[in-house]
Amino acid sequence: MKILFVHQNFPGQFGGLVDRLLMDGADVAGIGAREFHRSGIRYQRYGAPMVHQSNDLSIDDASGRLRRASAVAAQARLLQRAGFEPDVMIVHSGWGEALYLRDIFPRAKLVCYCEFFYHRSGTDIGFDPEFPIESLDILHRLRVRNAFELASVDDAVACISPTLWQRSTYPVELHSKIAVLHEGIDVSGLVADEASVAQWRLKLGIRRQAPIITYVARYLEPHRGFHILMRAVPILQSLVPDAHILVIGAEKGGYGPAPANGQTWKEVLLQQNGWEIDHTRLHFLGNLPFRDYVAVAQMAQVHVYLTYPFVLSWSALEAMAKGHAIVASDTPPVSEFMTHGETARLVNFFDSEALARATVDLLRDREQREYLGRAAKDLVRKRGLDRAEASQKLAQFIHQL
Repeated sequence: MKILFVHQNFPGQFGGLVDRLLMDGADVAGIGAREFHRSGIRYQRYGAPMVHQSNDLSIDDASGRLRRASAVAAQARLLQRAGFEPDVMIVHSGWGEALYLRDIFPRAKLVCYCEFFYHRSGTDIGFDPEFPIESLDILHRLRVRNAFELASVDDAVACISPTLWQRSTYPVELHSKIAVLHEGIDVSGLVADEASVAQWRLKLGIRRQAPIITYVARYLEPHRGFHILMRAVPILQSLVPDAHILVIGAEKGGYGPAPANGQTWKEVLLQQNGWEIDHTRLHFLGNLPFRDYVAVAQMAQVHVYLTYPFVLSWSALEAMAKGHAIVASDTPPVSEFMTHGETARLVNFFDSEALARATVDLLRDREQREYLGRAAKDLVRKRGLDRAEASQKLAQFIHQL
């Protein structure tokens, strides 16, 4: 079976599935925009398209997606000339990369990875009243993105969404075409060696008995509730003065708009309430290599996870798999996997004080922490979210097309 994967950050979410299909003897090729080298995989890299900046967000967005589609098509033709004719093409549908592939490989079955469909309000846009939609141009751009998504899904014989909630963001008439199959998380890789944990404790100056709270996001931004966390920090520190809060995530970049004047959200929020914070017990660690991330996460008594109604982070499931007690936002992506009082404590996304008090309650109640942690870890197992098991299910789905 010949299978072509296309993802700008190849292998991206397809890593476990690629491994599984190679084990099954598939002939695998990939197209992406990053450097990638691995024996046994034909890989074609396309240059990230340069887009002329106009005064119209929608035109710029459409232009970028069309250029990306053309760049992918050029690499697909090179594979074709080298004799590679895929039986199945598995493509993330979000960036326009799938647009021309059926023209080049008309006999191949296209499978789209459907991560998120944009709405005019109530999801990542129009959810947080603190950040209202600034102009109609924002909404127009989302319509353009959805148009490219729909064109790709129309070409697909089948689609995959990792969660029920993510599938629910798509038009109802498409739901029967979209299977819910999570790509899984690397459960076996979440075990830290004690030497690494001890090194991080020493580096951060944290005593073994000190309470530790972790927060993880790819980017420190409102989409992941960073502003809510930062407003909870003074309350947390007043209630538990010896607690250390470890924040993992990049300060620049994000899914949503950046603040004005070239600042980061960290800078903005520290200007707002930094004088109330004990900075010796609030640690910003940036993005960490996976091994260090696992070691730092190992130290947590309580993990905080916040998100708009948006794509659920792997870090949330990883915290569950590690058996952490979690305080999380009561938003739809979260409540699909966490139940208040059973596998986590859920709080109103916007309520910083409730977040702080729920976290403190768990810091003070070891029995409840252990109960929630065990239940969360067990749920990950029951739902088959370990990457090896999830990848096997995905591979079976592909073989049955």
